[in-house]
Amino acid sequence: MFVGRPYAPTAPFLFFLGAVMVAGWWGGWGPALLTMLLSLAVVDLFYLEPLLDLMPGMGGAISMVAFVVLALLTTKLSVMLRSAREERSRLMAWELDARHEAEAERARLHSLFTDAPGCIILLQGPRHVFSFSNVMNDTMMGRTGLVGMEVRQALPWAEERGFIALLDTVYRTGVAYRGDAVAFPRTLPDGTVQETYLNLVYQPTRGEDGQVSGIAGFGFDVTEQVLARQKAETLTREIQAAKARALLMAESGAVLASSLDDESVLRNMAKLVVPTFADWCFVDLVEEGTYRRLEVAHLRPEDEGLARVLLRHGLYPTGHPEHAPTLPLLHGEPLHVEHLTPGQAAGFAHDAEHLQVIREVDPVSVIAVPLMARGRSMAVFSFIYAHSGRRYTPEDLVFAKELARRVSLSMENARLYREAQEAVRLRDEFMSIASHELKTPLTPLKLKLQALSRELGRYPGPIPREVVTKYLEVGDLQIKKLTELVDELLDVSRIASGRLSLDLQRLELAPLVREVMAQHELQARRAGSTLELDVGAVPVVGEWDRLRLEQVVMNLVDNAVKYGRGNPIQVRLVPVEGGVHLVVRDEGIGIAPESLPRLFGRFERAVSERNYGGLGLGLYITRMLVEAMGGRVRVESTLGKGSTFTVELACHPLGGEVGATTASMEGAVASP
Repeated sequence: MFVGRPYAPTAPFLFFLGAVMVAGWWGGWGPALLTMLLSLAVVDLFYLEPLLDLMPGMGGAISMVAFVVLALLTTKLSVMLRSAREERSRLMAWELDARHEAEAERARLHSLFTDAPGCIILLQGPRHVFSFSNVMNDTMMGRTGLVGMEVRQALPWAEERGFIALLDTVYRTGVAYRGDAVAFPRTLPDGTVQETYLNLVYQPTRGEDGQVSGIAGFGFDVTEQVLARQKAETLTREIQAAKARALLMAESGAVLASSLDDESVLRNMAKLVVPTFADWCFVDLVEEGTYRRLEVAHLRPEDEGLARVLLRHGLYPTGHPEHAPTLPLLHGEPLHVEHLTPGQAAGFAHDAEHLQVIREVDPVSVIAVPLMARGRSMAVFSFIYAHSGRRYTPEDLVFAKELARRVSLSMENARLYREAQEAVRLRDEFMSIASHELKTPLTPLKLKLQALSRELGRYPGPIPREVVTKYLEVGDLQIKKLTELVDELLDVSRIASGRLSLDLQRLELAPLVREVMAQHELQARRAGSTLELDVGAVPVVGEWDRLRLEQVVMNLVDNAVKYGRGNPIQVRLVPVEGGVHLVVRDEGIGIAPESLPRLFGRFERAVSERNYGGLGLGLYITRMLVEAMGGRVRVESTLGKGSTFTVELACHPLGGEVGATTASMEGAVASP
């Protein structure tokens, strides 16, 4: 201490002030105050006059006070600096910890967003540039590396589906968008595209200036829920449709049982299915290879005008080169178009007017089913969905075919019932006619036998030959008529059972016709008619049954004599290529046009049995015999002017090889 004394005589407190400063910086107020007191004692004893005396002079006291003030100020400053340093260190440590924590949280959030089970994207700027896209979004979009790309560039389908316009709206207005079950095409790893549904949220993000700077997008895959809901809705619709179909099928039974008239049933069925099973229902009857539209059923009153036009346009006939869609219907095949395009609909049009009507109807789905019976199409039901927007499913096609089957069965049963009723009527009529016709020859025969019995009483001896001969001739004639009637009945029985045999042999036609004509000379003269025969100059032969062909000629000549009204009867043989026509013409009462189609039927008659006798079997037997020998018979007639019957037979030139054979009609029996 004394060593340093010479070096600080004028500034004894500087050294000790430094010590106080160091003590305050290092230890705070306690060490600084202790150092200050020690420094005062040392300075007072060793540096201030009088030395080694604790009572300094005035100047020393002032110096000591100044020292204390400076020491306190220095200590306070040191303590403050020390506290500031400690606070700074603490703050720096807190900042560092906060930074580490923030980085960890950011990493955790980034990982959370990246691996989130939903789609998360961040878009920047008005061009919607990807700044973030998590794994789920990359998976949904079917590609990676979206960051830095515009949405329009990265996802070409986004603009077509309206996503770009939606993002523009959110960015421009700053209003968030929320959408449920938004559909978009998802590209699977194998390259296939699957329709996927997301619940979307597009939330605008704002910069420091409060303006929209981007969009945050969140999407949650709800495809399974949507598909489950759609499946449930589909099942509900199917159940409801099944109930409606079952009810419709039950109601159809009442309609089918309500009438035996086919057209009434078809009209009522068409009205029944609208609107449960169709918006429109057409019914077309098959007639001679074409269609006649019977009914157009609809629901809305405003469609009445369209219905009237559609009623004039039936389906096209088979074979029409420009109407292929309807060709399968005549062959019993249904038509089903679940999604009918305008082009397909136009293919059904007949002309410009029909096309315009079809466009106004605007069909979207169609089913057409033929009504089949005995292997042929009787009618066609066309079911059409239009304004309701519904579509026909394969299940609907099954229902339509079943409905058509039931209608066909009902129509066939009604037809069989009508035929049975007609058969009963014909049977009763035939029994009445047959009874009368069988009695006709028996009555004269009985009268002649009674007269012969009276003659026996008149002659006690032998009866004169001429008397007996007269009675025998009459009896023989009546027996012959009775035999012919019985033979006709037997022929019908044999034809119906397929047991009528033909003895086919080489036969020249002209002599046979002459022989039959000769047998009818007397009958024709009694009727006032003349028989004119023209067999031509060229003899022809054929492979025919002589007795049956003779029966054919006899039936036609007998028919001409009966209905000829006493006018001339012409019989001609007209050679044709490969055959001959036997023509029998009379100038009698003729046949009404409505009777011509059924003239050759069994038990059919074109005239009243009260005015003309007969069983109504002659022409039926004639047709069956001619067809059995490979020919056909036809008739042309004008009521009141006569009839012309033509038998077309195949024949061979004279001298041709024709062997004698026997043929059976079994399997050749045609329905009357």
